[in-house]
Amino acid sequence: MKNPVSTSRDGHILTVTIDRTQVRNALNGAACHALSDVWDDFESNPELWIAIVTGAGDQAFCAGHDLSDDDPMPASGWAGLSSRLAPLTKPLIAAVNGDAYGGGFELVIGCDLVIADEHAHFAMSEPRVGFAALGGGADRLVRRLPTAIAMGLLLTGRRIDASEAHRWGLVNEIAPAGSAMEVARRWADEILRCSPIAVRQTKELALASLEGAAWTGERVAHRAALLDVLMTFEDTQEGIDAFTQKRAPQWKGR
Repeated sequence: MKNPVSTSRDGHILTVTIDRTQVRNALNGAACHALSDVWDDFESNPELWIAIVTGAGDQAFCAGHDLSDDDPMPASGWAGLSSRLAPLTKPLIAAVNGDAYGGGFELVIGCDLVIADEHAHFAMSEPRVGFAALGGGADRLVRRLPTAIAMGLLLTGRRIDASEAHRWGLVNEIAPAGSAMEVARRWADEILRCSPIAVRQTKELALASLEGAAWTGERVAHRAALLDVLMTFEDTQEGIDAFTQKRAPQWKGR
């Protein structure tokens, strides 16, 4: 049986491709289990610093849940992401090569950066087939958008194009047709100019703020302690040395 998810590696970048073109890359239980395994491997591999997730073909990023399938989801939830006790600490980029509907849209907004093909469309379409956005969509959309806009999308299931998604801040950049992966790779290369450890800690702090925990005493103390932690890493000293020596840093991820 064909693997529903394929991966490839280029240096520190992992590319993850949903490959179920016969159903517009909709995910079933097996595909979600496969993605969960991919994210586990990505998170635990010190040589992998960034992941880009995309869909096979040029029509759909992910059409959501394959409604013909009733296999159970992994413990990590929808797309192997929605129910993790802790989010991925490394950057995850969505290269939205086509339509992202329902759970596909949920996967998109579970990523840190979003690059959308100019012909891509988005919809939290679950209510139109009798479901709710249980894979993180309802929770995340109301944090990302003004309430009226988020509720309008959630309660109607209406479709928006890449331009509208970009206008509301759901998309970082619109890519010319067929070039979403190329643009996503450019963003990944920009991230690679930074210390991977500093990037992960920055993501942790940012996500804590989104969850409303940034200004608790515990979080403030954690931020204060990060300087001491950062100074123990080779990459931190490398960044200081490279700056003072006016050269490009050579990150090692340790």
